[in-house]
Amino acid sequence: MATCTTKTDWSLLVSEKRSSNRAKIPLEWRLSSDILDTIDEKATISVLDVPGRCGILTEVELELTEKYDATDLTRMMIEGKAKSEDVVRGFCKRAAIAHQLTNCLTEIMFEEAFARAKELDEYLLKEGKPIGPLHGLPISLKDSFNVKGAHATIGYVKFLENSPASHNSAIVEILLKLGAVPYVKTNLPQTMMSADSDNYVFGRTLNPNKLCLTAGGSTGGEGALIKMRGSILGVGTDIAGSIRIPALCNGIMGLQPSAGRIPWAGGTPPGRFGSPSTILPVIGPEGHSVRDLELFMKSVIDTDPWLLDANILSVPWRSVSPPRRSLNLGFITEDREHRPLHPSQLRMITTLIKTLQGIGHSLISLDDKIPSVYETSILAWKHFLLDPEKTPIKIMKAGGESAVKSLLVTRYPELQGWEASLDELWDMNVERAKITKIYHDLVIDNELDAILLPTYQATAVPHDTYGLVPYTVLANFLGYPSVALPFLHASKEADKPFIRSGVTYIPPYEPDLVEGVPCGFQIMCRPMRDEELIKIAELIVKTIT
Repeated sequence: MATCTTKTDWSLLVSEKRSSNRAKIPLEWRLSSDILDTIDEKATISVLDVPGRCGILTEVELELTEKYDATDLTRMMIEGKAKSEDVVRGFCKRAAIAHQLTNCLTEIMFEEAFARAKELDEYLLKEGKPIGPLHGLPISLKDSFNVKGAHATIGYVKFLENSPASHNSAIVEILLKLGAVPYVKTNLPQTMMSADSDNYVFGRTLNPNKLCLTAGGSTGGEGALIKMRGSILGVGTDIAGSIRIPALCNGIMGLQPSAGRIPWAGGTPPGRFGSPSTILPVIGPEGHSVRDLELFMKSVIDTDPWLLDANILSVPWRSVSPPRRSLNLGFITEDREHRPLHPSQLRMITTLIKTLQGIGHSLISLDDKIPSVYETSILAWKHFLLDPEKTPIKIMKAGGESAVKSLLVTRYPELQGWEASLDELWDMNVERAKITKIYHDLVIDNELDAILLPTYQATAVPHDTYGLVPYTVLANFLGYPSVALPFLHASKEADKPFIRSGVTYIPPYEPDLVEGVPCGFQIMCRPMRDEELIKIAELIVKTIT
């Protein structure tokens, strides 16, 4: 867990906050000491089987939380084949279990969720119709979203002094209108700018596949919770990979939509408003199926979210048919000079390409046609360092906290001492436009439907070692929507042929440690082609599974 070098009176606030969360877990949902005694951030065990063997969930609750995706569950509740109360209770139990195992929650709202589920069941019985397309569905939320009456500390000890939110974020208002049931908020990193969800307020979120590995960030609490099936559908944010990194690390699916489609207004930011950067943060879903990602996107956009947020584009969700022909796909294998793929990810992307080619899709390598992915990410990172006030650091200092280790390894050595200027920003935008045009011309000239690339050079890695994120920030830099999907698992035996001599793996390749954990890739499309991206993802998932 994170340890602060400066002990101040906020340690009492942290203790009170953690105790308050624990008190909201009913005694009958507490795990036995023989299970809890095995939980440690250095442990190499998986905890994915605990919900099924701990005896806390009933057989019906196990079925409801394990057998279906969100699309199935909403249909069942709308048709009266399942009650929201039963579904919500099942996922609340699993969320409580997941939290005790992985430390994934920041706010627990079980009692409020039970009350809302009961109201929704009564409404359906009385009116004979649902409130909306997400009627009765429990949905988890990243801590940065405001829920009226709940805190949004976003991992800053200084924000423990803040009062509970007096309003809902725009996305929360929409989800309530759609009939969803918010029930938990989830953990994230200090400053929301590292790939390890660790902070001094809540501590570190662990990876349920193997506790000694990172759950990713910054939407890491969601990643761990969803993998544990303590959530069927969650909502996160992404400006450099914050949805897609946890999707890779935990082995779930995550969508980073085009900017301007899902309303951002009303949340708690980790830094300063008004950034002149042209790389914009987005809100998107994480879940268990591609159709659930579409369920979220379509449902939210069909509410005309531009009426709640002036920055949202007035663009309805389009009905797009699945591709009826072979796909034309570009692919990026790796930036071998700066971040070569670990053997497991190299086997994954090689197998993916061969599999898609084998059934008739056309694939074109872009490796020698694009600028260095790593060097492009340096330019992207400059956009995140434009605040001359360095607001996140100010907030940390005001709370008496130092940087957690994972934040320290998310720094580019090339940018040490770099300071932004208006003149520099001008040049940065010109350079960004040049690189964006290269990708645009490649897509148009080759009639590409999408581009495939790894989500990261490795699988989930040990805590505090994930470091830089060149493969995910690329989509944000280009303004492309991107979906992260799991495919294959690390295997010492299967990966042996993909070990290359003379290659320096960053972070170090540790085959024993990552044995059996998920691998994964991304698919990205041109801006505002989210609908096409979803259909392409569905087609590819069917092919590889």
